[in-house]
Amino acid sequence: MSHGALVAAKQFAAELTETVQAVLPNSPTFQAMLVSPPHVQISVFDIHGKVARLPLFISGQHVADWKLTMSVNFDSSGDYLKVIRSGFTLVALADKMPLVRYEFDDGMRTAPIAHWQFHAERGAFSHLLGYALAAGKRVTPHSLSSLHFPVGGARMRPGVDDLLEFLVKECAFDAIDGWGSAIGASRARYRTIQARTIARDMQAEVADVLREVGWTVTPPETMSSSGEKFLSRW
Repeated sequence: MSHGALVAAKQFAAELTETVQAVLPNSPTFQAMLVSPPHVQISVFDIHGKVARLPLFISGQHVADWKLTMSVNFDSSGDYLKVIRSGFTLVALADKMPLVRYEFDDGMRTAPIAHWQFHAERGAFSHLLGYALAAGKRVTPHSLSSLHFPVGGARMRPGVDDLLEFLVKECAFDAIDGWGSAIGASRARYRTIQARTIARDMQAEVADVLREVGWTVTPPETMSSSGEKFLSRW
């Protein structure tokens, strides 16, 4: 990993800190650390270098924690920072167990590369999975968290801003005045990056669309594309 990737990751961590601190009260600083070469991990770390849990409040009372981690490096071109893995966990203080988890792993082969897992139970769902188990399927009827709910793959997956808005709007945790503007600006940056990445992956298709609306597009002598991977992966 080049020094440039660590520098870019630190800038990314600074932008993430700015967004989170503009949304959630008492939020610490995110850091970029070379903890799993060649990738850089971005998170909040305790004094021992372990990923720290961050407090969440309702009416000023500390009732839950959350964790956010990202592993990043330059992509194959060496020009753009890429998220290799990321994870989000929401934990209630009442029992210390996760409530929900969101995970992304670009190297995943056995489950959707971007997915939610819900640490909850519902009798009807367990009953349904029981039929699958009886038919010889590989399921765990009494563990809903064993299921991976896909959410759009590498390009269409939720961004950090969606996770933050989930905490504020859906879970009603305390937020700082003006949080919506901070999320909106950060989401626009994230989706612009994703759109540009999709354009690089799907160059011929993007060129066709531009021609249809009046652009003049001249292809280069050589053109690379990873669109097949983007289109087909679970």
